[in-house]
Amino acid sequence: MVFAHFIVGIVSDRKSAADYDLDMTLAKSIGIDAFALNIGLDDHTDQQLDYAYESAAKNGMKAFLSFDFNLWRNSQANEVGAKVKKYGTRPAQLKVGSGSNQVFVSTFIGDGLDLNAVRSSAGMPLFIVPNFQPSNAAAADGAFNWGAWPNNGANKAPTPDRNFTVEDGDQAYLRALGGKPYMAPLAPQYVEIITWNDYGESHYIGPLSSPHYDDGNSKWVNDM
Repeated sequence: MVFAHFIVGIVSDRKSAADYDLDMTLAKSIGIDAFALNIGLDDHTDQQLDYAYESAAKNGMKAFLSFDFNLWRNSQANEVGAKVKKYGTRPAQLKVGSGSNQVFVSTFIGDGLDLNAVRSSAGMPLFIVPNFQPSNAAAADGAFNWGAWPNNGANKAPTPDRNFTVEDGDQAYLRALGGKPYMAPLAPQYVEIITWNDYGESHYIGPLSSPHYDDGNSKWVNDM
C-alpha cells in the first residue's frame, strides 16, 4: 500500500470538505491509497479532520491519523486513544488485518508512548505503525522510518566518514521488526511518501493549495 504524509497543521484556511477534493483525486490518480493525516494540537485540527475524512469517503480514498510528537507528549496516551476512537469509525478510515477491522494509526517520532494505554483508550482493534527508532519498534505492530535521505546519523548531511544511507535505515528496521510490517520511503510492505504538502521543508509532491507563512522557507516556496 502507498500512503502520502499530509500536514493538517498548515491548512487552517480550508472551509469545507470540497477543499480537499483536489488532493484526494490527484492522489488517487497516481496510485496513492491513503493519506497519513499528520496532526498536532491546533484549534482547527478536528474541523479539518472532519473535512478530510468526508472528502476521502466521497472520492474513494482512505485516511488515518499520524500524531506529531513534536507537539503531542508521551503522557497523552489516553488523549491519543480518544482521538483515534473519534475518527476510527469514519467510512474513510484505513483498516487492515485479516478481517480489515484494525484501525491503522501512525506517528511522527513518539518513542516511549504507552501503546497499551492508547489501545485501551481507543476501545477498538488498532494496528499501530509509529515512527519509533528501531530499538523501540518491537512494542508496535510495525514501524515507520522517516529516514528518506542519507544522513550522518545525527539528522545532518552525510560526511565522507559518516554516511548512513536509506538502505542502512531499511535494514535496521527490518532486523528490529523481525517480520512485522515496515513502512518507509522504499519498502516491501507499506510505503509512505514524505510528503504531500510540507511546503516549508521543500519535500512535497502535491499542489501548493494552502499557502502558509509559519516558517522561513515559506517566504520563497509560496507561488513557486
